Amino acid sequence: MNVSLQILSRENGYIDRYTDGFKGLDFDHVSVVGILNADTMLNYPDFRAYERAFQLMAQVAGRAGRKNKRGRVILQTKSIDHPIIAQVIHNDFDQMVAGQLAERQMFHYPPYYRLVYVYLKNRNEQLLDLMAQTMSGKLRAVFGNRVLGPDKPPVARIQTLFIRKIIVKIEYNAPMARARELLVQVQKEMVAEDRFKSLIVYYDVDPM
Repeated sequence: MNVSLQILSRENGYIDRYTDGFKGLDFDHVSVVGILNADTMLNYPDFRAYERAFQLMAQVAGRAGRKNKRGRVILQTKSIDHPIIAQVIHNDFDQMVAGQLAERQMFHYPPYYRLVYVYLKNRNEQLLDLMAQTMSGKLRAVFGNRVLGPDKPPVARIQTLFIRKIIVKIEYNAPMARARELLVQVQKEMVAEDRFKSLIVYYDVDPM
């Protein structure tokens, strides 16, 4: 997630741009902070996108008017009615947390469920799509509606390998050892087929 911060100092008359890395920085004489294209953060394909957008925008906004001086924050967005934008404007952390927790409970995301990201890799993209559809079907036969995907991840190719992602949601009270056994069993069934022998699979449990 790449976010730009423009800082204007009225006293020194300079403009600087910083990209990410705002934490712990304290700029002298900063009176105006601009957050450019906040929609990039809000639309990032991750269930934590809203939480992270709030944290980053609130943190960046704190760069203006520090050291007992009142500052101004200019936020660029096409989603002016988005709840996160209102929560950032009013610095309403409690409302953001309450809203995010309610959504995550409703749609079965952490902290109420555990996630397992199943990544599939292959050099042949068409074959990989078939592999991903087949494996997701096998996983649904075991885990039911706890399975999402397959989809292309944000980084869908590394060098010569194409990538697809499947998400499996696991209740917190479910034994992960048993879930692991079932995942490995499905993987073995996949690579047992001659056409799928070149499939590469790896797992990311509780992804950050």
